[in-house]
This record gives sequence, structure tokens and C-alpha cells, in this order.
Amino acid sequence: MSFVTGNIAIDALVYSSWSPTAGTPRTLSYSFLLAPPGDASDEDRSGFAAMTTAQRQGVRDALKLWSDVANLTFVEVNANGSLQFGTNQQSGSSGYAYLPESWSTAVAMYLDVDAGYNQVFTPGSYGPSVMLHEIGHMLGLKHPGNYDSSGGGVDGPYLPSDKDNGDYTQMSYNEPTVHSLTGRYAVTPMLYDIQAVQHLYGANMSYRSGDDVYSFSNSTTARCIWDAGGNNTFDFSACTGFVTIDLRAGGFSETQAGYRNIGLAYGVTVQNAVAGNGGSQVYSGASGSMVTGGAGFDRVVLGAGDDIVSGGGGSDTAVFSGTFASYIVQRHAGSVLVFGEGNDRLEGVEMLAFSDRTVAVADLALHTAPQGTSGNDRFSAGVGNETFDGGAGRDLVVLAGARANYTVKATSGGHTVTDNSGNGGIDQLLNIEQLQFADASVSLDISGAAGQAYRLYQAAFNRAPDLPGLGYWINTLELGYSLHSVAGNFLTSPEFAGAFGTLSNRDFATLLYHQALHREPDLEGLNWWTARLDEGVLRSVVLTGFSESAENQAQVIGSIQNGITFIPYPAG
Repeated sequence: MSFVTGNIAIDALVYSSWSPTAGTPRTLSYSFLLAPPGDASDEDRSGFAAMTTAQRQGVRDALKLWSDVANLTFVEVNANGSLQFGTNQQSGSSGYAYLPESWSTAVAMYLDVDAGYNQVFTPGSYGPSVMLHEIGHMLGLKHPGNYDSSGGGVDGPYLPSDKDNGDYTQMSYNEPTVHSLTGRYAVTPMLYDIQAVQHLYGANMSYRSGDDVYSFSNSTTARCIWDAGGNNTFDFSACTGFVTIDLRAGGFSETQAGYRNIGLAYGVTVQNAVAGNGGSQVYSGASGSMVTGGAGFDRVVLGAGDDIVSGGGGSDTAVFSGTFASYIVQRHAGSVLVFGEGNDRLEGVEMLAFSDRTVAVADLALHTAPQGTSGNDRFSAGVGNETFDGGAGRDLVVLAGARANYTVKATSGGHTVTDNSGNGGIDQLLNIEQLQFADASVSLDISGAAGQAYRLYQAAFNRAPDLPGLGYWINTLELGYSLHSVAGNFLTSPEFAGAFGTLSNRDFATLLYHQALHREPDLEGLNWWTARLDEGVLRSVVLTGFSESAENQAQVIGSIQNGITFIPYPAG
């Protein structure tokens, strides 16, 4: 078996696996030894003792931590598990474990029976760290350096010396940074551990897939955060000293200066940060972040995404990578808008730091933008960089060129429209619902009629809408016709009837799972929809149930988040 990737952070840890193919989920049984197994060596048998109740629970807790991050399922059995746990008398080691080989049916791990720390499993103590380390071996991970407990070595490759420590991996013999300050150890698999075990078995995409808030205090033990999805927040508001908050995957945050105690696993997105009251250095994430400062002086380093920063108390600074001239900076009443790598909105921020100068917000001229009324307003974009604020009502901006000449992008505060020929500049749109180009229109209100019509096309026909047809149905909905009535027209259309013909209620529901959700139906859901149809619920109602479902909306959002292009009906 070879699991070489070319990534030293993975290759320095991976030795073997329970599967011949990388990324393959596995279910492994485990058991607690009451006597040495038949293949035990003399070393294994020396002073053997079964694990105590506390040690057994320590094993279960550590296995869960590994299965939280990887596609591993552990099943406890009475005997003959693939993973076997016991204790014995050791000299010079806290424990040891065997790594799986291609011929392995079981591997064993032994803790030092005489070590007091192997009886205590309080988070942050040494015992849980030993357990995570040894189970890492049982899963196929090796030491990242040329060392082992017997004074020998292991095959390379090895991590560079500045990465071979507990900040990056539980498999290292070198302690994490925070240990020298607090005497405590990391409580989870760490940054490189997670990356390596996910390479072997795949990532657990069910763990923390919702909206999660991670709250930290001054004394939070070292850990690495794995989170499979959702809208997530790092909350440092309980920290009283200076903190570092890094929302970039692979980065480290600190609840106190120098701690490096919060890692963020690769592939994880944390969208929001809340700083403490002792000042902070915050790094925004790649996809954009919402940062709330505390009472201290906060310094926020902005990246390529669209960021929203609320400075809070103190004198706060937003940091940009480029020169002042490479950005469009607009000071508005109560906020500053900065357009560059991303489109950023700053409130309560006093200073802007660029690569060539630092600018006080108070010294910027106040930008004035055309303001809409409470009704439906129409603006015309001209030459140069402009800002339009439509206010209430349904508001329209007219642009002279063809749709293909412009890039429309949703931002933290609204939208930007960039003239790719350079003649019209970059326009910032606030509270604008529609754009009119020379040959087409774009609806920015994706939750309204345009979004409903677009999703209906996807659900009924499994395709993007044709632009004139989309314009016709948007107009129909805006005239007051219900989405159900429009769905009825879709179902009686030649396209639908010609493709699918006459279907039973169950086949119709199955078709919608395929067309709208792009998956096989779950039995419970299929039975529920079939029963509703059998009771007389109209098929058009069921179609809109699928088209407006959270699952379909999540699949479609990537195509429409920057606006929906259509040709208006009637034309002109």
C-alpha cells in the first residue's frame, strides 16, 4: 500500500491504513484485553493487566475524537476486536501500539500500568494525549520525526523541526507551545493529524454541519477545530487579554499572547469572529468574514473575500495588502466601503492601513450617493465609479452596455457592477433590486419572483431557464399569479409531457427527487409525498414543495447568488 501525496504534512505522518485505498471509510471493532493475545511478545506480556474502568472510558473518549474528524466508525465488542487495548509494565515509555500492516487482522495498544498519569483523563492532562497518540498509531499514523520510545528511529519523511511539535500533531514527541506556559496538553487530534487521518479514511462531513459557535476563554486548552459546514463563529468575548483570531484554514488563534492554542483544520470555514476586550489581531477568512471588535484596540487583516467589520470600542484598524491607490475607498455616514480584492464594509473603524500609507477615516471626504425615495426609483449609471442607494421600493439601475460586458457580484453590503471595458468603472449598489442592460436584465432580488421562477425551472426540467421564458414567468408571478398556478403550466407543457409522459403518483414523486434534488429518494420522504398525492394534493403543489425546499435552494444558490439574468416580458 502506498499513500504518498507529495504533501509533507501528510506524508510525514502516514505509514499504513486499514484500507488499501486512500479516502475509504472504515468500521473497526475494538475490545479490551483480559489476557495477552496469542501473538503477544514477551514485552507485551510483561506485567500485563486489564484496563481499569477509567482507562476503558479514556479509550472510548479518544476513539470518538478520531471518529469526529474522519469517516471511522468504532464498535465495541466483548473480544477479538480489530483494535485491542490493555496495559503492561514498561520502561521509558508511556505506552506503545502496533500499526496496521497489509496482513493485520488486529493490532494492540498497551499503556504503562505503573504510570499514574495513565489513570487520569481530565482534559488537558497527559493521559488523554497519550491515548490519542497511541490510537493514532493503531489507525496508521507514525511519528513525524526520527525517534521512538526505544531510542531508535522511524522511516521518513519527517516534518521540519518548527512543525514537529504538539501544535501540529499529537504524534510528535515535542510538546505544544501552550504546555510550557500552562503545563497542559492538547485535547483533540491536531492540524496535521486531522489532515492525515482524513486522507486515509475520508472526512466526517456530518460532524458539526450546522451553525456552531465556538466560545473560548483565557484558559481554553489547546485544540484543533474540525467543522463540516454551516455558518460558524469564533467567540473570544470572554478573553480579557490580547488575542489573535485567525479565520484562515490551517491557521492558529490564541486566547492569550503566545498560546497558539486554537488550530483551524484545513477545509473548515468559520465566517464570524467576536473579539475580546483586551485588543486583538484578526485575520479574515478566504471567503469573507464578519468581525465584531471588542473594547480594546483591534487590528483586522482583510483578505480576498467580502468582509464586514464592526470595530467596537478602542481605536481600530483595518489592514489591506495593496497600496492605497489600488482600492476604491468611500466614506459614508457611519461606514466606509472599500473595493479591491474583496468588497468590504467597515463600521466603527478609525484607521485604514495600506502597504504604502495609513489613512485616518476622519480625514476622508464624505462620499455622497444618489438616494432613492420610498417608491420605485430608476437610476442611470454613467462614467466612473458611482454608488446608488435605492432605499425602499423596487429600484432599478440602467446601464448602457450589453450584459456580457459587465460583472455583477453580491457583496457584504449589496452588489457591485464592474464595467469590464473600463468605461463605466465600478458601481456600488445598495438596496437595488434590478439592473437593466442593453440586451437583458438582472434581478438582484433572488428571494422574489425571479428566484422562484428559476428554481421551478430547475425542479421541473433539471436545466437552467431560457432567458425569454424566464422573463415571461417572472412577469406572470409579478402580476399576482401564484407559484402553484405557474407550476401547473410547467407540468402541462410539451417539454414536460414529452419527456416524462404519464406517471403514477409514486413515479412522479421519484422523478422530482431526481430532477430537483439530484438524488435517490429516501423511503420515508417518498412514502410521505406519495401519500399526499394519493390524498388529492395537486402535483403542482408538490412540485413547488420541491422547488422551494431548502435542499433545492442550497443546490441552486451558487448559480443565482450574483443575480438572475433574464429577458423582460413584454419586451421594451
